[in-house]
Amino acid sequence: MNYKFSLIILISTLLLSGCFLSKKGSKTASSKEDPYSSIIYVTDPKQDSIAKARAAQQHKRELLFHEDSLLKAKYARNMQIPPDSIRDVSLPLYRFIDNWIYTPYLWGGTTRKGIDCSAFVQRLLAEVYDVEVPRTSIQQYLTRNVIPFRGLDRLEEGDLIFFKTIDGNPITHVGLYLKNGYFINSASKGVTIANLRSAYWASKYVSCGRINLAKSTRIRNVSKN
Repeated sequence: MNYKFSLIILISTLLLSGCFLSKKGSKTASSKEDPYSSIIYVTDPKQDSIAKARAAQQHKRELLFHEDSLLKAKYARNMQIPPDSIRDVSLPLYRFIDNWIYTPYLWGGTTRKGIDCSAFVQRLLAEVYDVEVPRTSIQQYLTRNVIPFRGLDRLEEGDLIFFKTIDGNPITHVGLYLKNGYFINSASKGVTIANLRSAYWASKYVSCGRINLAKSTRIRNVSKN
């Protein structure tokens, strides 16, 4: 009887051990990674396209900001003012100037091959301020949408400055005021920034003029040549 009981216990023990080892082995095998399996990440093409477009726009904004900062520094140095004195709203004016600076002077000229003072001012006002003025300096002085005034201390960016450089004519030259006594014009040296306080220009000064936007004709069809 004892022998049979011992035999039953031994067999039961072996069976239980087999089950335990089998389960343990199964658990170990299932915990191993399949060497032939991998995780695939699927990207939404639309979202990817949007992300790329946003990145491109951000890069463009950063590039434009850098270019504008250099532009401000360049012309602020010419006019002896701090770069932050040139406001962002004035950047279209300075971009226009930068495109035309050192263009040769040509009496009667209207293009980059050569341009005279009044044609330069006419084009600047049209492209930057969307304002139409007549072709010649005397016509610009007398036009109804330019309000003349004399006090140099009242000058603001965008005002016109009229000069008499030839005897016998009341107005023969025009420029556009920038800042700190400096103005942009097309004279004998071409399109340049000049100092209103210099002996030459101070002696030729006649009057200033401010654009009256309420009386101005809007224009949007100026050729870029």
